[in-house]
Amino acid sequence: MKDEQDTENEHHGDHSFPGWLHAGESPIQGFMKVFAWLVFFTIVEVMAILQEFSFEVTMVILFGIAAVKVWFIGSFFMHMIWDPPLVNRTAAVPVFFLIVLFLAVGLTSPGAVDDLRTICGF
Repeated sequence: MKDEQDTENEHHGDHSFPGWLHAGESPIQGFMKVFAWLVFFTIVEVMAILQEFSFEVTMVILFGIAAVKVWFIGSFFMHMIWDPPLVNRTAAVPVFFLIVLFLAVGLTSPGAVDDLRTICGF
């Protein structure tokens, strides 16, 4: 029993960053790099809004960047990159139900709108 706990503790203590993000630096520098990427993507989002793209192109850009930012935040700041795979699969269940409920309420309730543009408030 004690050997299993030691193995678990060794795995849990291994919070090293991937090589593309962290190369022998302290973990704080790894988190600062993630933060810098999040700031960069926020600036790209603002620039996408200021440009005069079509609505569809703007939404694809914004939702694409939002997905990347969610991955960064969940993986590093919420430490999900170091969790067992079962935890990540479990976290995907509420996301699935949020999408289903958003579409069900937004598109099928009485007096609902007919398009995504109106649901988003544009």
